[in-house]
Amino acid sequence: MTLFLLSGDRYNLNLRYLPLMVWLFVGLVIYGVVDIVTRMVDGRAPADIGGLTALALLISLGLFALHKGGEMVLASFDRGGDLIRIQRYGMTGRVVLERPFSELVAMDVRVLRRSQHRVELRFRSGERLPLTPYYVVTFNSGGLNRLASLLEVEPTLIAPVKR
Repeated sequence: MTLFLLSGDRYNLNLRYLPLMVWLFVGLVIYGVVDIVTRMVDGRAPADIGGLTALALLISLGLFALHKGGEMVLASFDRGGDLIRIQRYGMTGRVVLERPFSELVAMDVRVLRRSQHRVELRFRSGERLPLTPYYVVTFNSGGLNRLASLLEVEPTLIAPVKR
């Protein structure tokens, strides 16, 4: 689950995506790694090939989850300054994307499953800029409707192709 936080008004809007469940999962992985290592150091668990392999797999799983879904996204929509700035913070560093606000024509909502979606901003040039590189799990669409109304664009729902 990702926290979707909106603040501001239609002239200066700030949006935050905080991947809470991924961060909690990584915290649980860190707890498990520390527990296994302390047991090995104390002699309560053998430091054999099986224990070390399990430790390596647990660390790899935590890093994979953090890399794929642990990216925090901050987006600011400044109507007066004609600027959309999207900042992504993750394991690969900080990425800043800037586009003119006046070029924004629509907001697309790609639905993967019933409760998973990804918001993309569509510009006059035809470029589609996703707010997050991952799909977000939500249980209602209140935040998306508020975002669309503050940006003064109509959200377009893009459903997956049924086979």
